[in-house]
Amino acid sequence: MYLRTLTSATLAILTLLTLTRPVQAAALDDYYLQQFGEPSNASTLKSNLLSTSESPQAICGTPLKLDLQRDWNQLQPATQQTLAKQLSAPVLAGEATVTSTNFVIHYATTGSDTPTPAFPETVASWVAKVSASFESALSSYQGLGYQSPPAAPYHVYLRSLAAQQKYGQTTATTAAPHAGFPNAYGSYIEIDKDFTAAIYTNFTPLQNLQITSAHEFHHAVQFGYSVFFDVWYAEATSTYYEAILYPGVPQNYGYVPAWFSNSTKRIDLAVDANAITTGAGYGRWIFNRYLAEQHTPGILLTFWQNIAPLSPDASGHIPMLPVINNAIAGNLPTDFLGFARRVYLQSNWPVAADRNNVNLRYIPVSPAYGSYPVNSGSNPTPKATLEQYSFVYYKFVPAPLNGNSLTITVNGTPAIAARAFRKDSAGTVTEFSFSTTYPASVTIPNVISAAEIVLLLVNTSGDSTQNANFSSDGSFQNTDPVVTTPAATAPAATGGGGGGGCFIATAAYGSYLHPQVRILREFRDKHLLTNPAGRAFVACYYRISPPIAAFIARHATLRLVVRLLLTPLVMAIAHPAASGALLLLASCAMVRRLRMRKLIHTVRQDHAV
Repeated sequence: MYLRTLTSATLAILTLLTLTRPVQAAALDDYYLQQFGEPSNASTLKSNLLSTSESPQAICGTPLKLDLQRDWNQLQPATQQTLAKQLSAPVLAGEATVTSTNFVIHYATTGSDTPTPAFPETVASWVAKVSASFESALSSYQGLGYQSPPAAPYHVYLRSLAAQQKYGQTTATTAAPHAGFPNAYGSYIEIDKDFTAAIYTNFTPLQNLQITSAHEFHHAVQFGYSVFFDVWYAEATSTYYEAILYPGVPQNYGYVPAWFSNSTKRIDLAVDANAITTGAGYGRWIFNRYLAEQHTPGILLTFWQNIAPLSPDASGHIPMLPVINNAIAGNLPTDFLGFARRVYLQSNWPVAADRNNVNLRYIPVSPAYGSYPVNSGSNPTPKATLEQYSFVYYKFVPAPLNGNSLTITVNGTPAIAARAFRKDSAGTVTEFSFSTTYPASVTIPNVISAAEIVLLLVNTSGDSTQNANFSSDGSFQNTDPVVTTPAATAPAATGGGGGGGCFIATAAYGSYLHPQVRILREFRDKHLLTNPAGRAFVACYYRISPPIAAFIARHATLRLVVRLLLTPLVMAIAHPAASGALLLLASCAMVRRLRMRKLIHTVRQDHAV
């Protein structure tokens, strides 16, 4: 009996190994094959584990290229062979070139990559404008003090990128270290061949060329400082400079509402396939604008200069938030609070005359409270979970109030900052500050004549998720446990999607972008961080997991063991119905086995008698 039990257990383990090894081996491969439009060998996995919303507009392809380079050694040889072309300079049909002072522009003369600019533009005149646009970008960045990227002349390729929903992409090539820049790399740029496709029609082809050359060439500059830059900030910087170099083409303002609609997400949210809808990276450029206006426009150059001598962390990149905080003398918490306030105090956003048609007055406000008192019984529940450097607004409708004042009581964990705003009918705003010793209250007078009352909650911490709640009667004063991530190990950029912190899973699977890691991240965000017990569990996990993850990452065998242990959990989350059926079958089999053992025991006793 014991032998049969052991054999059954062994067969079950072997079956699990057989079923899960292909999934483990192929998941990351399928992710990149899918993202680059290549056939996948695991269609079921792709449809069930890799579902993402399509980007509604064109984006930059640089983050995906850089992720591919960083995860290259995790891929199977067949996948590497298929995707090798993504990391090599394009080969164009009937290739022709035009050389200027600092650039070589490559374009096709036959096939789908051939430029077909709108009449009366000719291919020759269009290529000349491409060359002039990049020469202008180089001159502008030199004038701002940036170091030119290594290798001259610089190569730019015109390709048909509309089907991939990309403006352009910059790819690192070979290391080019020099004094003070040990991790500098050369690169090349690909941009759409003519920007005439429907996806680019918000602006003219020339305007799209201009902002793309400004955006992509700053990525080339970034590689010249360090190949290990934090992807979210690389995109935030390149997007910021679009409007600096070409203020008449305010395309980058279109990314901001997506961030403000997801303002409770961390500022260093991962730039993935959903970046347009979350505002990750691209939408964050406007925080750079705030920093430049609060300090000096040159502060952004200082950030990039300061990463040049640094080495990457265990995740293979240089977290940017500590670099920014150090460069501004530890004032990042104060600056982020000021930024979140300015989102509401719109008059403090200087708007150039040529941007008058751009809607900067998009304010992230949750559903309004118009029934009082507001407390734990209100819908939605007046509480917030705020990730690293994030914020949220709540609106109160004054009309139903019986008195002429409104008292708001806030209770929050240590890094929560709270502000209240009263706006009158003329648009004048009065601001009220809460004490940081919680619970804290403010009383807002003359609410009957107010147009609106708004509460702002801000997480001013770069290394932890914070919680807060509020009420109008002082009754809602319990806070959930603070979820703390050690500052030295708080993930960023490619480790920053959806709250960050999946340390052990990331170490086991080798990449934060691995689909299995994404499933665990999403489960944490949707089912753990949304309730007190789950947040307490996450808090404990964040405290103990970083050193464990670091140990796992150094041992290949241990990584395999952890992947095998995690696989049943991942499969249960991804396929709950099937997992429930298997669990039911296993339970029935166990009950049957116990009954058989009891029957055999009874028969033996009868024989003994």
